[in-house]
Parts: sequence; C-alpha cells; structure tokens
Amino acid sequence: MRKRFCRLGMLIAFCGCFFTSEVHAERIFLNIGTTNKTSILYPYYVNMIKIFRKYAPDLKPTVIETGAAVDNINRLAKGQIDIGMVMDSTAYEAYNGLGKWQGTPVKDLRAVLTYAVNSVPYVVTEESGITNAEQLQGKPVSPGMRGSGNEAVCESVFSALGIQPEWFRGSLSDAADAMKDRRIVCVNKTSNGLSPDATFIELQTFIRLNVIDWTPEQIAKVREVYPYFKTAVQPTGSLNAQTKDATTWATYLGDAAMASMSEKAIYMYVKACFEGKEEQSKVYAAAGQSDFIAATLDMGIPLHKGTVKYFREIGVQIPEQLIPVEAK
Repeated sequence: MRKRFCRLGMLIAFCGCFFTSEVHAERIFLNIGTTNKTSILYPYYVNMIKIFRKYAPDLKPTVIETGAAVDNINRLAKGQIDIGMVMDSTAYEAYNGLGKWQGTPVKDLRAVLTYAVNSVPYVVTEESGITNAEQLQGKPVSPGMRGSGNEAVCESVFSALGIQPEWFRGSLSDAADAMKDRRIVCVNKTSNGLSPDATFIELQTFIRLNVIDWTPEQIAKVREVYPYFKTAVQPTGSLNAQTKDATTWATYLGDAAMASMSEKAIYMYVKACFEGKEEQSKVYAAAGQSDFIAATLDMGIPLHKGTVKYFREIGVQIPEQLIPVEAK
C-alpha cells in the first residue's frame, strides 16, 4: 500500500510540475509604448492591464512611458517595444515613407486596433486676440509634445500654409506652464473625443482659452499636400472663451505592431479590447464612443495578421488592400 501511495504521490507531483510549466509557457510578455504620463492616454493603458487580467490572463503587459506616436513607431522598428500607441497620420507616413520617414518606409508596420477618434484643438489664450492660424506667424507656439504625432502634424500643417511660428519645444507640462506664464500663445493637444483634455481643463482655472477655427480654404490647401489629414468640429463652449463651433484637425488613436509580432498575442490583445470596451470607456470616454471596426479599417495601413484573424472570426469584411501578405 505504501509503495502504491508513493508512486501515486510521485505521479501527482510530476503532473503538477508539468502543468505549472505549461501554464507558464502560455504567458506572453508585452512591452507597450504609450505616451507621457501627463496625458489622459497613459492611465488608459494602465487600466488596460486590468482588462487583460480579466479577458486575456495569459498576456502580461508592461506599460512604458514614451514620447508618443513618432517615438513609438521608431521604437517598434528597432524592436524596443512590442506594441505602440500611434496616430493615423504618423502610421500612414511611416508605412509609406513620408514625413519624418521620407525615403525610409516602415513597410512591416501593421495596425492592431484603433480605439478613439479625437479632435485636436489648437488652443490660444483669449488675451492674445488670435482667432486665425495666419495670426500665429512669428508667435510662440507649442506644436505638441516633443516626438509626438501631434508635433509632426502641427509642423506639416503650418508648413503647407507657409506660416512660421516660433516653436516652443518640450513636454505637455512644459507647454502648460508656458501658457500660464504667457510665454506662448498657442498649444495643440488631442482631446478625449470632442471634450477637452485634462491639460486644458486645468489651464482654464488660470486663463481664458479659445480655439483656432480653420477655414475651408486653409484645410483645402493643407490637404493638397496631406490628403490623409482628418478634421472635426469642436463644439461651442468646449473652452471657456469659445463662443462658436470651430473646425479643427482630428486624429485616430490606436495601436500598431510589426508584422513579426506573434499572431496569437495580437489576436488575444484585440479580442480583450473588444470584450473590455465598456470598462475602457470608464477611464477614457472616447474609447466607448468610437466604432473600433470602422476606425481600425480607416487607419490607412495593413492590419496585423492577429487582427485579421479576430475580425474574420466576428464576420468583418476586410478590404483587400488592408490584408497583409502574411495573412493571405
């Protein structure tokens, strides 16, 4: 009897060890490049860890503070991160070898999921009297956080219009402090959907803010050079000195990865994002308001094969040009 018991105990112990090693082998560790901690998007990604714990427990993500979209794409290309937050315009430019990637396209860049469609208001101090972009010629302007997609788009917009502000470079907190101290008159920042970002909400406790209303002629001129730039309407009263609706630029925010990234990992990532959408919206309202499928298909670059797998599973018709060669 004792011998049988010992053999059974050894078998259970052996199986237990085998089971533990198998579970460990299923774990997929991810480094996710995000943005500056002062942005509302950073806590969004931190909250995603809870969502993965619930809907994709085998994913073990680490959230990394970065310089946002442009920085993330460069890190992806160098293999420094596995998934990175991107903007539609920067992803499009990187994939097609435009803008900061002129002549050096990142052809292995793939769209993972687009979770938000946001306006990007160009906010000015009321006391400056500025209401039109042309009045920013020679004026101190923050184009957005250094290394971010907003910075790249801002520079492109003003270049297309032949307007040359005096650029103020730095972080979002640097720009906010400069606005308070009247060292700059304008800064742009991605909204939460169409609602002001926390940066502007805080600034309004110190100064009165308005928003640049881009004219149809200005938008048409910019789109002659950058036809993939999008716009949105910033509603009246979004800022404490805004008295009318204003047309401004807009951006899609999402995640990207390289084609070599595991299909299984991206499939699990996307599936968890869809299943945890309601929880995401409690931290970042724009995520709850956005159509994940339509926005992802409109990102403008091929989808990751893991995204293709999930979309096909839920019956999404994917345009042929968005299906990468590795998923055909």
